[in-house]
Amino acid sequence: MKKIIISIIVILAVVLVGVGIYIFNLFNAFEQGVSDSYQSTDRERSELREDDGDESPDSFTILILGIDESESRSESDKFEENDFRTDTMILATFNKDENEVKLVSIPRDTLSYFPEENYFDKITHAHRINGPDSSISAVESLLNVPVDYYARVNMNALVDVVDTLDGVNFDVPFDMDEPDSTDDGRTVLEAGEQELNGEEALAVVRSRKVDTDLGRGNRQLEMVEAILEKAKSTGALTQIDDLISVVAGNSRHNLESETVRSLATYYAFNTVEFNNVQLRGTDYWNPGNGAYFYMADPEHLYAISQTIRESLGMDAPDPNDLINIRLSDYIVPYEYLDDYMLNEYEPEVTPYFLEDGYENQYGDGFDVPEAQEAEGDPDIEGEDGYIPEEGTEEEGAGDGMDQGYDESYDESYDNGEGTNEDYYNDAGEYYDDGTASDESYY
Repeated sequence: MKKIIISIIVILAVVLVGVGIYIFNLFNAFEQGVSDSYQSTDRERSELREDDGDESPDSFTILILGIDESESRSESDKFEENDFRTDTMILATFNKDENEVKLVSIPRDTLSYFPEENYFDKITHAHRINGPDSSISAVESLLNVPVDYYARVNMNALVDVVDTLDGVNFDVPFDMDEPDSTDDGRTVLEAGEQELNGEEALAVVRSRKVDTDLGRGNRQLEMVEAILEKAKSTGALTQIDDLISVVAGNSRHNLESETVRSLATYYAFNTVEFNNVQLRGTDYWNPGNGAYFYMADPEHLYAISQTIRESLGMDAPDPNDLINIRLSDYIVPYEYLDDYMLNEYEPEVTPYFLEDGYENQYGDGFDVPEAQEAEGDPDIEGEDGYIPEEGTEEEGAGDGMDQGYDESYDESYDNGEGTNEDYYNDAGEYYDDGTASDESYY
């Protein structure tokens, strides 16, 4: 009997040592993975946090940036990570006190102010100015809420995560035929609820041929929730080493390992409610050149800002601190703002949605009807978009991609005063002032 007991103890000791080694290796892999994918920003913290003495580590925001980057695209276009536009932009607000995560999807064409450039442009273009820093600045100026962290992922991350989780269940809204992650093949899907692999999940979140970019934004929110639910329900901690490898190879972020570990542990073992919404707005066609933009609804902007700031323990926003609200009557794409308009101008009339007795139609900004007033750019694929006449000079013209030009030149901007000699800005990037011919874009 004593020999049997000793044998059992020895076996247990061997097992425990093995488990200990595995945990130690897993911990090292985690630390290495977080370290390898870590990329700091040019700032230590948001300026909107400077007066926030009661900042809580349990309530913070993460800006999720999805870029349409792949190895083949990087090699063929000779693009670095910061050269890509953001096809997905979701601001996640984590509130442990309420066991809640609020997700705001910002359509890529949303007309937003770029502090570094001092003009309004599509928010998708911000990333090509100075990477995540510029995207963060644009979101903060749009919503007047601090962005505490960012996480940027490429298309391979979604494919690999879904495959690591052995697929995800999703109700595909319509038939799809999309290029795969390498752009060498096609992914064909039929409408209906089904189990998707990584390539199929990528096709779902990329497609915008049927319901434009607004519909795609809603699908992306739904896919995020579906992946989180699958990860939680299947006990993804058993696959954590594979997931760490996926994250390390396909993302960049400025989250410390302690924050990531705490976040993952908490949301893996607690029931968390996800509330998501897509920023409401209306279609806007630039009178100068007919280019399409998405004009955010000021009432919805304010409701979202107020709710997020409350979740972060901050004071309610002053409407004049949201530049899209303060300058709502004077927003012109690519037009530089003078010091007075930027820093001093305030409208004489209080916004209608802040008048006494008025009830915001969007409630808290997240409990809103599914119906969308705007249709989004009907020519999102650029087949029949507006193209300036050859040799003409048009005020405010620019933005080649949405007018039918090659997407690789979609870093353009214009102040309406350029000439053909001004096709390169100070950073050496190509842009259009409206005087270029079709040939200038190739």
